[in-house]
Amino acid sequence: MKQNWKTILVLLLLVAAVWYLIPTVQFYGMTDEELETVQRTSPTEYYALQRGAVNLGLDLQGGIHLVMEVDLEGLTEEERRDAVDRAQEVIRNRVDQFGVAEPTIQRQGENRIIVELPGLQDVERAKGLIGQTALLEFQLVEPDEDRNRLVQRISAVLDATAGNAAEDDVEEAEDEPATDTTDGAPEAPSLFDTESDTGQDAASLFDTAKTPQMPSLESMLPLFGNDMLVERRSLPVVKDMLADPRAAAAIPDDVEFLFSSKAYEVFEGRLVRASETSSGALYYVMYLVREKPEMTGNLVETAYVSIGQNVEYLGQPIVNFETTDEGVRVFRSVTGGHIGERLGIVLDGAVYSAPTIQTKIYNGRSIITGSGTEEEAKDLGIVLRAGALPARVEIIEDRTVGPSLGHDSIEQGKVAGTISLILIAVFMVLYYRLAGIVADIALALNMVFVLAVLAGFHATLTLPGIAGIILTIGMAVDANVLIFERIREELRAGKTVRAALDSGYNNALSAIVDANLTTFIVGLVLYEFGTGPIRGFALTLCIGIVSSLFTAFIVTRMILELVTAKSGSATLSIGPVNILANVRIRFLSMRKAALFTSAGVLLVGLVSVVGINHLKPGIDFAGGTLLELHFDPPASVEQIRDLLDEVEMDGSSVDLSASEIKKFGSDNDIIIRVSESETGTDVADGIKQVLKAGLGSKIQDELEWVRRQEKVGPKIGFELREKAIQAVLTSLVLILVYMAWRFRQFLFGIAAVVALFHDVLITLGLLSLLDMEITLAVVAALLAIVGYSLNDTIVVFDRVRENLLAGRAREGFSGVLDLSINECLSRTVVTSLTTLVAVIVLMTWGGEVIRDFTVTLLIGILVGTYSSVFVASPVLYYGHVRSESKAARDDGRKRDKRK
Repeated sequence: MKQNWKTILVLLLLVAAVWYLIPTVQFYGMTDEELETVQRTSPTEYYALQRGAVNLGLDLQGGIHLVMEVDLEGLTEEERRDAVDRAQEVIRNRVDQFGVAEPTIQRQGENRIIVELPGLQDVERAKGLIGQTALLEFQLVEPDEDRNRLVQRISAVLDATAGNAAEDDVEEAEDEPATDTTDGAPEAPSLFDTESDTGQDAASLFDTAKTPQMPSLESMLPLFGNDMLVERRSLPVVKDMLADPRAAAAIPDDVEFLFSSKAYEVFEGRLVRASETSSGALYYVMYLVREKPEMTGNLVETAYVSIGQNVEYLGQPIVNFETTDEGVRVFRSVTGGHIGERLGIVLDGAVYSAPTIQTKIYNGRSIITGSGTEEEAKDLGIVLRAGALPARVEIIEDRTVGPSLGHDSIEQGKVAGTISLILIAVFMVLYYRLAGIVADIALALNMVFVLAVLAGFHATLTLPGIAGIILTIGMAVDANVLIFERIREELRAGKTVRAALDSGYNNALSAIVDANLTTFIVGLVLYEFGTGPIRGFALTLCIGIVSSLFTAFIVTRMILELVTAKSGSATLSIGPVNILANVRIRFLSMRKAALFTSAGVLLVGLVSVVGINHLKPGIDFAGGTLLELHFDPPASVEQIRDLLDEVEMDGSSVDLSASEIKKFGSDNDIIIRVSESETGTDVADGIKQVLKAGLGSKIQDELEWVRRQEKVGPKIGFELREKAIQAVLTSLVLILVYMAWRFRQFLFGIAAVVALFHDVLITLGLLSLLDMEITLAVVAALLAIVGYSLNDTIVVFDRVRENLLAGRAREGFSGVLDLSINECLSRTVVTSLTTLVAVIVLMTWGGEVIRDFTVTLLIGILVGTYSSVFVASPVLYYGHVRSESKAARDDGRKRDKRK
């Protein structure tokens, strides 16, 4: 009856798993063309399949992950209370209109918003749309004569203070009538030609090596028709001049200087919007506007895009907008009272356009021109419809994965998983024969159950998650190995097959539960302190542990009992004779040599950490910008380094040629890492703009050349570093507490934790020697090592406890330790071998993105296997000897007192 219930339970779970996996098989079994057809012809069916399938993380299907921080400084208490909620709603509205499937928009902490957009193709457009503050204001532009007069006054004040003009020149400049520079403006070609009106090389105005002193403000603001311009490379200098306290004192309180949102260039005698490939001089227009806006974007009801039909805007994209009822009244008053004047449409402090008011607008309907491309106009329309963000929002963390990298990650994961399964399955059959086939069935079911749970809860499968599944494959073998080895022992002791099965499963129970439960604790800590991809690893690891326990104790036992019952055989095919069964190695006799070896390796690692390579923090902890770019045909590192000697950021030129630039995997892929503290994505945007201009012929696909982009601000880097430390320490404390409770004394827990510290420190030292970066993935691998190493240690300690209870301490405590290690030796070798196979396969075929993760695991597995025998056991021995000595001394004192 009991056997029937097991069979029914397994079959029900298997049917449920298959049911939940059907949408996954259907959805990911379709080609891209078939998916597009279903989405176009039957969107309901498409989204039903997508919702039922295993959700792929951004690193597997591409997309963006943003952490945005709302700046609450300067807001009142009431405003602060709902500013983040309002910002979240505005961002949600924008994302919904952008048409992204399955977006994630959630609040984090007090003032942060996480935005995840999986499967997105044009990530740059999305980031610009989401992060745009969209503080839309309509500000009147002051007359050109007033602007020119004020510039002359400021220039004179600055020049006089610098000793370039006398005090009376300032007064004369203030009293003189404005010079009509507009009418006397030279023709466009001569103004922007290489020779200025004075015959001086125009470039020398901004070359401190050629000019003995800074040029005057007025000379840096040439006129083109009625527009006052500033060259892009001198824009920071002009802004600094205007921000100077002497200049600020000369500017009236009710006006301010603003600049155009886009750069312009001279083309065929006209000032036109510059394109990304513009190679000539670029300029920004400077406006003098009234500081108080006439109206704001809050009064805009709706906005949409059309194509201009009249002569002036023929073929240009135009943003049409309509105001609210209150906006109709305000707009009517503004336009009626300022006909013939220019009204600046200011978006986030930059002038988008400044049209002249032609007539009084009665119905609140108007247009915004100058958007550039139709796509830019559509984005502006979305922003205006969704509303303005209530406060400034900064992107403090940005992780972008291109679709091509996501596709490669999936394929690499499939290959690595398939090869791991095949190699482990073949080994288990060769080593355990019939029992190995049963274990392979359990492994296959384990994979099915893990994926079914992910699909059923619509959890996200990430690339580290695939690594977690593959690692689970290797670790799940451990439970079966422990059981099979215990069955072999019982059979060698002369028990019947039925009795050997019962004893084998019962005796292996405590070791398996202890080992898996401690690893489960590590997974929970990882999930608590980790971010998205690391949480994916922790999630699959925890699900895999539960599933492997079920398959090991229920599925394999059920199958073995069915096979032996039906065959009526008195024997069980469980592999050839264990060649390690009768080995008796005196491991404790090597304890001093082992401890000296460990001390030597630790010392070498410490020297590397302190004085040679140090611990090199990755972008996750140090902050900065990372770009993985794909070029076809390949671009050389030298080409890229030469181009990055002048990258434009915020209007100024920055030399990034000394940044870390190297090949990544294939010759076509390049990694660029810049260590800087700025927030936002200015660095990445500047780099991409320069490389597109210089290496455009090597970019075959605009959407796929950026395979990965990461930006971590200094605040996020510090927090991630703190969380990583908390994760490690929390794991160790919890493990110590569990071990002390499980083995009824702290000595076992202390020995295990000492071994864990040993493993982590040696692994860190070796990573330093290999000059590898410490990233979140490496921290996840270190914690996985903690769980794995603990597996080995607990299995040995569990056997020590069993032997002590059985009274096998004939040769003292050291004899019990040696006996226990030898009895577990076959299991240690087999488990380590299968896990190493899984990790080596993952390292070889898993791709460059998780290479650091797999290398760390490889080192940790080797060190962890060593430490369970040569560190944990000797520490336990020394602790036991010390406690016995103390007990003997205490007994001696008691005897002396009685005497």
